[in-house]
Amino acid sequence: MVFRRLRDIFSGPDRPTDEPSPLYGLEDEERARIGTEEDPLRNFEAAMQRNEEAELAVSNGDTERAINLYEISIREEFVGSHPYERLASVYESRHNPTEALRVCEAFTDLAASGKMPRGAQRSADRKLPEFEARIQRCRRSLDEGR
Repeated sequence: MVFRRLRDIFSGPDRPTDEPSPLYGLEDEERARIGTEEDPLRNFEAAMQRNEEAELAVSNGDTERAINLYEISIREEFVGSHPYERLASVYESRHNPTEALRVCEAFTDLAASGKMPRGAQRSADRKLPEFEARIQRCRRSLDEGR
């Protein structure tokens, strides 16, 4: 009885039972990616745990470990800005604008790729001006070093 009521609420009484519910507003192509290699959230929990480990490593003074963990998140195109921001900060604190630039450009490329889930994309769009300013700062630093 409860399940039937929930089905009626979320799918509507006239909706065929084999048709997916629009509950979360996912489009067909987004639904098709769930659980596949193209799913941007496929390893999200593991990546979040890795990013937390990296934060702990930074606070314990093990910056090399943090860099290695954040680099994995960047390579896997983690959909949140946190590892990109933190890794760029680490590289900037080490006076390595080349690596900071690479990390920031990786985030802006990901944000422009259309691969991110909607919520992550909105967040990335809000963060883009900050990353673009950091990119310009890194480029200036590189130009001054020549």
